[in-house]
Amino acid sequence: METAKDYTSEETVSFDENGNVVVNKEAHASKKLISRRAIEAHLERKRLEKDLESYYLD
Repeated sequence: METAKDYTSEETVSFDENGNVVVNKEAHASKKLISRRAIEAHLERKRLEKDLESYYLD
């Protein structure tokens, strides 16, 4: 049985040049885990963009 540790070294979700979420099709993770990581990456990116905007507006 594979553990979560097996997935940490493998990048399952990334962003392309246009800011779209790209899922690594060769990842050996469950669909549920990949979906969760995609959502978390999207939310993290939105949070960082908001923080960056507020930094420059201050």
